[in-house]
Amino acid sequence: MPKRVRQSILLASTILQSAAMASGAFAQDVSVSPDQQDSQELSTITVHATTAGQNDDHAGSADRAQSLYISRDDLLLTNPQNLKDVFAGEASVTVGGAMGTTQKVYVNSIDELNLAVTVDGVLQNNRVFHHNTTNYIDPTLLKSVRVDPGVAPADAGPGALAGSIVYETVDVGDLLAPDRNLGGFTSVSFDTNGSTFTAAGSGYARHSGAEILGYAKYANGDDYKAGNGNEMAGTGADLLSLLAKGAYQSQEGHRFEFTGRHLKDDALRPYRANFGGLPSTEPETRVYNITERSFSGSYEIDGATGLFDPNIVIGYSESSTKVPQFFNRRSGTSIDIGSDGNAWTFSGKIENTFNLNELNTITTGVDFYSAESTYSDDIYSPEGYKEKANNIGFYAQARLQPIDRLHLSFGARGDNQNFTGVDGTDFNNFGLSGNAYAAFDITEQISINAGYSNVFGGIDLEENYIYESISSYEGLKPVRSQNLVAGVKFQHNGFTLSGDVFQTDFDNYREYASRTVFNTDFKVKGFNLGAGYNWGAGFFQVTYSNSDLKVNGSHVDSYVASDIGAPIGQVIAAQLVHNFEEYGVTLGASVDAALDYDATTDVGYQSLPGYFVANAFAEYAPKQLANLTLRIEANNIFDETYASRGTYGVEYGTDTLTPLYEPGRSVLLKAKLKF
Repeated sequence: MPKRVRQSILLASTILQSAAMASGAFAQDVSVSPDQQDSQELSTITVHATTAGQNDDHAGSADRAQSLYISRDDLLLTNPQNLKDVFAGEASVTVGGAMGTTQKVYVNSIDELNLAVTVDGVLQNNRVFHHNTTNYIDPTLLKSVRVDPGVAPADAGPGALAGSIVYETVDVGDLLAPDRNLGGFTSVSFDTNGSTFTAAGSGYARHSGAEILGYAKYANGDDYKAGNGNEMAGTGADLLSLLAKGAYQSQEGHRFEFTGRHLKDDALRPYRANFGGLPSTEPETRVYNITERSFSGSYEIDGATGLFDPNIVIGYSESSTKVPQFFNRRSGTSIDIGSDGNAWTFSGKIENTFNLNELNTITTGVDFYSAESTYSDDIYSPEGYKEKANNIGFYAQARLQPIDRLHLSFGARGDNQNFTGVDGTDFNNFGLSGNAYAAFDITEQISINAGYSNVFGGIDLEENYIYESISSYEGLKPVRSQNLVAGVKFQHNGFTLSGDVFQTDFDNYREYASRTVFNTDFKVKGFNLGAGYNWGAGFFQVTYSNSDLKVNGSHVDSYVASDIGAPIGQVIAAQLVHNFEEYGVTLGASVDAALDYDATTDVGYQSLPGYFVANAFAEYAPKQLANLTLRIEANNIFDETYASRGTYGVEYGTDTLTPLYEPGRSVLLKAKLKF
């Protein structure tokens, strides 16, 4: 047994023994934190696609008619270890890549790079290297996630070309019961596939309107095995995640909040981290030193109902990837090159919502970002290369309900962007964007919705690991997209049925080839279906997504689709959960499946193979130990050998490259103690 695994088990044993001793002292405390309540009471949990966002002021508006909400309740049930787990059950959201360091999110087949992505209101999407992730997010303390597919409102921010993804982290009030002012938790888990040990802890307090929260998580493990029994080199867990939050709220509701988030992964990864390897003389692995951090400050008036309802956010996000070694094919040796890629964004907004009444609002505001991306190394690029962009935008979004059954949302924004290339080339572009959405309740059970947007996106910063190859920006144009969505929903006595169609067209998307950047066009169209039933003590849901991606009118492979999206095809996701309240037991199961996809044969490659993956979990919260939760998960029960749809290069065949296969069968054990 590896030394670090033995140390992990000993540490886990010590913590659990302490937890067992402490639980007796807490058994007499009848107060239960909101998290504990959420894990035992499922009456508020419904199918994701129809769940109203608890933390979304505009949840009932027309522009949220197709939004996907993942609440704190949902996250507690799924116990997500990474972004793939966060979006489990949502077929329209695909997460490709088997590790947190390589995972990328695709919404209706479109890469998250083309959506406005925020964490606590701060813009993310700092691309560095196409072999690793764009947004590395620890989901443990997420409060909620909202995805606005396709049509996003004007106040979603700049760059919402194909929608938006909004991540929110928890506040102290989400973790403490109303009658408590001090608390915390500690948890340990062990995953048998890769012998991965994870320890996490958090402490939080509030007093006289002031709040403070601290959180730390550490995960360490060996390489896991795929379903075929082969060890996937460079897949061992090595994560340090930190979160700190502070807030103050006056009796009048004036709330100031500050958040700092830091993640670090410094480990051996596959030489090209997003796939397993090439049949060549390249080294099997090399170090990827990845760091992501963000900081935010915000001000709002909690519960404001009048014409003065401000929201001010300012923040900074950064992504850094350092790859010390480079393989020189000519000499056949590895050399220390000291590659250093860094991208950061400083952004903010000042907006006010005019609450005309309980049903009608108008939000206006101004936002900005200043972004910079740099690359350097010790041998080939000692002077470094840089691209940067500055943007100022102004916007307005109206959300109205002129009659009882009709919901309208429409808005516009203008953006002025200045872009500077690695050779000093400057572009200054101004563009207008607009959106319109309508939702109509035909009956109390049936509603229909439709939306359209035309969005200006400026010129994106490219991944900085290819900067040294760029020699000309001649003719580069700003990107623009058009989105069209329409859907229908049926809800009655816990039953839910939904369906929607979508089409997204991009014009003048920035691409790179032959030392010259250029523009290209692409289109994605398809449909999504969903069905579910909530019986109070549990729920069942199944979702199906069928999407088709074409670049310049033709199907493409993973390489051509890079940064644009991914060939996804048909995906199915299902979840079943039931809570046996009298026993303190919750049982659940899920399915992640994809059908064969032949579009890649149009460009001379293999079909993407289908797969069927089944998972199950059991969670036990003994009533005599109210602060202790025990959980067991069985993942990939049938030991399927597969690469999740959206993972790079599956269509090329194993003679060309080894895909980054997902973990095979594994069992995860977890214990969590609250105090």
